[in-house]
Amino acid sequence: MLFPVTVYNAQGKVKKVVSKEMLHRRHWKIFKNNEKRYGFQGAGNQAITKELKAKLDLEFYPGSINNN
Repeated sequence: MLFPVTVYNAQGKVKKVVSKEMLHRRHWKIFKNNEKRYGFQGAGNQAITKELKAKLDLEFYPGSINNN
């Protein structure tokens, strides 16, 4: 929940009041920009070494997992 913010100058007088609607728009604008910049990035294509593949094939040979 957002509340209106009052900004004061150096003399303690009200400089401006930022409404909750403006804060709401600002928050989601920044959020969307950050999502674009730092969004989920998958692992990409990671190659499996031949040794690892051979080891996994020995442990989980084709047909060993029942799909019923």
